[in-house]
Amino acid sequence: MEKKFTNMRDIARSFSNAMNLLRPETENHHQRVAYLAYHIADEMDYDDEDKKDILYASVLHDIGIVLMPELTDKSKRYYFKDVASAGLGIIGDVQRLKPVCEIFKAASPDGGFDRAIFGSDRYVDFAEIINLSDRVSSMLDPKDAALNQVSDICDTVSDLAGEEISNQVIDAFLRFAAKEYVWMEVLHQPEIFLNYIPAVNDVTLDDMIEMARFMSRIIDFRSSYTAMHSSGVAATAVRLAEIMGLSEDECKMMCVASYLHDIGKLKVPKSVLEKSEKLTDAEFNIVKEYAYYTHLLLKDMTGFEQIGRWASLHHERLNGGGYPFRLSADDIPMGARIIAIADIFSAVAEIRSYRKGLTKEEVVAILRDNVDNGAMSGYIVETLINNYDNINSIREKEVTKEGARYFAAAVDAEEA
Repeated sequence: MEKKFTNMRDIARSFSNAMNLLRPETENHHQRVAYLAYHIADEMDYDDEDKKDILYASVLHDIGIVLMPELTDKSKRYYFKDVASAGLGIIGDVQRLKPVCEIFKAASPDGGFDRAIFGSDRYVDFAEIINLSDRVSSMLDPKDAALNQVSDICDTVSDLAGEEISNQVIDAFLRFAAKEYVWMEVLHQPEIFLNYIPAVNDVTLDDMIEMARFMSRIIDFRSSYTAMHSSGVAATAVRLAEIMGLSEDECKMMCVASYLHDIGKLKVPKSVLEKSEKLTDAEFNIVKEYAYYTHLLLKDMTGFEQIGRWASLHHERLNGGGYPFRLSADDIPMGARIIAIADIFSAVAEIRSYRKGLTKEEVVAILRDNVDNGAMSGYIVETLINNYDNINSIREKEVTKEGARYFAAAVDAEEA
């Protein structure tokens, strides 16, 4: 049996904080949705396992927004039911999140909150609970006293009864909403929802690879130009690690770190990511910050001591000219050196908004230039060059597979 590696509480904390980066205007929104949804389900007497599934689905409820067109009317917004189908395309077939996928299916256009389709009320209830919690969270104004808002929110929610939300879900919310402490907690302590997830190490490295892979899609699917980037980095870094003789567990950790190396990039505006002209100094400073946010999101996760360093140090350079920590060679671990080279290799081989993918000769020249100026490890670069065709074919296979998923999910988003 494979040993346990980390726990769902730390994963939920990190992923919810990552989603805050994506939508800074609604800070702690995902934590609030999770808090509200858990307690509505509790009022409906669902058991602990069901409530945990609702928590995980709540944290991830609007991941599909990365594929949705921007709304021109700033007074409007997407809710869970609008983005569930696109989110389902991003999660895919992650085994640990199968109940979450069922909840997303119940909320997507094909499911449509239709109890007849699902043969029971369970997943439809969960989808409605999250959809309602999403709406309530969006109504809250952190600048006003919590109790000043309760009456208007409850009136608005009551108007949804029997139409968008079932009567039993509305009634459960109103029972919970009558308790004053609820509103202080949801506004000022939304992360209290983490207390309802046991801090038991029950997630294996293989589980974590699956979850890191789908999380990389939230990062990459924001732009067609980066949609396959993390999959290419992961394929390249893992193959390099294998050739260099790293252990099986180290190669798995390399895979996780590679999928998550750009997680801090959720803070970078899409307009900057897709800019075809050279970035201004101010825009490049925004980009340079993201490696530090990768560090913040991963540093407190159980089992991630190595993974977090490998992922967050991939822009450091052996000559001290990297960022954000300005480390020198002695302080940069081998895993970070491998990901740094895999990152550049994948980036220059890909098509970007400002250029076509480069040829083998051009890629090799760039890699060797980085060795010559003291930025990158000559040994790792030569290992890649000596195995170029093998590594590149593995990279291309993975990015082709991920590209197919991206375009299928993008079509679902357009049709939603």
